Amino acid sequence: METWFLLQTKSRQEGRAVENLERQGIQCFCPRISIEKLSRGRRKVVDEALFPGYLFACFDQASVSSTTVRSTRGVSNFVSCAGAPVVVPQELIHSLQQRAIEQQDMEEIAGALKAGDQLEVLEGPFRGLNAIFSQPDGDSRAIVLIDLLNQKVKAVMSFASLQKLDSAGAIS
Repeated sequence: METWFLLQTKSRQEGRAVENLERQGIQCFCPRISIEKLSRGRRKVVDEALFPGYLFACFDQASVSSTTVRSTRGVSNFVSCAGAPVVVPQELIHSLQQRAIEQQDMEEIAGALKAGDQLEVLEGPFRGLNAIFSQPDGDSRAIVLIDLLNQKVKAVMSFASLQKLDSAGAIS
């Protein structure tokens, strides 16, 4: 039976470990996150491991030797407790994978919107009102302008509660 384990990798070698483990037919999961950093005075978005120095690997201990996994390039050791490798629950892996998919969807939505785009608010106290996209506010929120009492009011909302309208004012 295949089980998920937590592996410790060598410093900044998560990618190498994943590549070499997958060549051996071992399923791996190393959640990643996009981070904005300053590099030589410029802002740059870099993709980094969510848990630096660690990754999850799924394999059947009856068919794959733990020594083989441990001696793979990039892998340092199994994370263990009382001398036995830590088994990671399938639900935790599934939850992390779902969050990674949702994060990717939010980034695609944020990239598709431009300042001035017409939106409709789908949930919350402003549900049903039209809004104008101003700018993103982090990875999962947007700053929008809502017309209340003939004034434009700034509001911060999650991308999930907004839907883009086409140029004719219909939902796209």
